[in-house]
Amino acid sequence: MSVRRLQGWEPSERTVYVYGSDGRLSSSTTTLESEFGPTDVEWLTALLDVERETGPHGFLISEATDPDADPDLPGSHYRFMAGTPQMSPEGGVVWSPTYDLAERAMQHAVSRVRGEEPDPHAGLMMPVHRVRVQPKKDRVRKRRAAPPPPTA
Repeated sequence: MSVRRLQGWEPSERTVYVYGSDGRLSSSTTTLESEFGPTDVEWLTALLDVERETGPHGFLISEATDPDADPDLPGSHYRFMAGTPQMSPEGGVVWSPTYDLAERAMQHAVSRVRGEEPDPHAGLMMPVHRVRVQPKKDRVRKRRAAPPPPTA
């Protein structure tokens, strides 16, 4: 269904009547206006291109394979982190797995119907995030400040 149709537009119809030599109606042809215009076709084509290029992690394959995200290259600016960022008690960020609780409930229900033990990892998911980092080559190592000399 086109965007125009979702917004309430309805195609117009045009009927052409053909009459014979005796003046009687011999045929009629009704034509509907095209639902998809050139812009709609371009949008659908672009959507198909994006869907085709998107990996199962939700990122474009060109981004997921970009050397600028390679952690082994000293000049890379991005990293992909799997999990959900959470604050640790010490104040640092920890990337933890997450449970899709709706998926977990469904998988446990299927296990019960089959008479199986529920899978303790049902619904486990590891969302992927793209994070910006300072390239290794630009990082400055922080040196610990030496304690002040003892006073006598």
